Amino acid sequence: MAMSLSIGQTFVVGLGEVGRRLSGALASSGTAVIPISRKCGWEHLSADRDAPVLVCVREEALTDAVSRLHGVAAERLVFVQNGWIRPALAGLPGCSRGLIWFTSKGDFYKVLRPSIFSGPAVATITEALVHGGIAATAVDARPFAAAEAEKMGFNCVVGLPLAVHALSLGEYLVRHAAEAEVVFAEAVSITARALGVVPSDGWWPEFLRAAEPLGWVRSSVAKALEYRNGAVVRLARELGERTPANERLLAATGFQI
Repeated sequence: MAMSLSIGQTFVVGLGEVGRRLSGALASSGTAVIPISRKCGWEHLSADRDAPVLVCVREEALTDAVSRLHGVAAERLVFVQNGWIRPALAGLPGCSRGLIWFTSKGDFYKVLRPSIFSGPAVATITEALVHGGIAATAVDARPFAAAEAEKMGFNCVVGLPLAVHALSLGEYLVRHAAEAEVVFAEAVSITARALGVVPSDGWWPEFLRAAEPLGWVRSSVAKALEYRNGAVVRLARELGERTPANERLLAATGFQI
């Protein structure tokens, strides 16, 4: 049984898989969780002007969520999304970020490694998550940036290529191993350069280790391309580089940069 660790209350915006899992862990730690969905609950944000706000909506819904959070202090906000979301948060200096390293689909739940958080609002959040049963840690901005580049590689492989080839992750990594490694390498190298960090040679082996229990995962429809493979290609062009593997996969879907 999780040890009780009350940190007052936390708002959770977005009730999908990530929001549901984080809410459950916070509640198990003794934290009062106030859920906010797309349609209701936003008025409660002004009731407690100190409580942190975990924003767990999908990338595609992030712009709308940010607009609805106008007036909430950036220091209260913790954005928990995959992909290249920095442009969407440019108007919120001082907000916090989280990168989730677990997979949750219905009853399936698998921790791949501790999730990481960075920013002024995350110390008590990560402590509560740990007490509630989710491995999490708080880091400074630079290691978070490195982890962000690494996670971009993960997201660019576990998504678009599976939809294009109509394969599970396990099948894809066997049948198109060379392509998968290049897609990953392009994503991490471009994102790392944009963030001013150095990619690690260990990221690809770590990806293969983390992907092993997820071999059954499929992606029939390519999602959030603007924030993942599409963002990698766009960043590469801004940096005067090319990402041919990601470009070919995007072209197969008709996605326009």
